[in-house]
Amino acid sequence: MSSLRLHPKFGVNPTIPACFWCGKDKNEVALLGAAYKDEAPMRLVIDYDPCETCKGQMAQGVTLIEVSETKSDTRPAIKTSPDIYPTGAFAVIRPEAVENIFGENSEAILKHKRAFVEVGVLQRILPRPENPEA
Repeated sequence: MSSLRLHPKFGVNPTIPACFWCGKDKNEVALLGAAYKDEAPMRLVIDYDPCETCKGQMAQGVTLIEVSETKSDTRPAIKTSPDIYPTGAFAVIRPEAVENIFGENSEAILKHKRAFVEVGVLQRILPRPENPEA
């Protein structure tokens, strides 16, 4: 069992975890203690685990996660070798669409139910609203 080192000024240093994907509160409390060098903000993204709503959406098909190789000072890599950092954009597509989009790579994507895509790919493959100003 690990122990929590208390922050010398802020004690347990609590925060409400926010979902990285949608920004909404996760209805949890995280005790950061000295792991966070300053006073923890009221809300903070602390991991890439989706909230229950996003998890439900992601379970409906194959999740395409937009990533960049641009290093982030505020977020760890979601995958290493090479290091890639999620932008926060994602889309869920039907499994039937995976083969049309990814061809021979579709088997591994269907097995893992997710794929990392470069910035701009989601904009190219997803339909645009007919009236974006509505």
